[in-house]
Amino acid sequence: MIALSNGEEGILDMKPYLDKGIFRELRNISMFNSVRPFIGTIQWANEADLCPDTVYLDSVKI
Repeated sequence: MIALSNGEEGILDMKPYLDKGIFRELRNISMFNSVRPFIGTIQWANEADLCPDTVYLDSVKI
């Protein structure tokens, strides 16, 4: 679940990204679980991150 700065919460399905570039490394569960908030978005230990707009637009709001 992702808490957005506008007060909304959402769930972001990362499966579509796991076959692309640096995101392939997130198939490793320990790397996937290294996700942290980073300057208005999320970032993993391998420095993969997502555009804040992508996080907002692609998440299913709950």
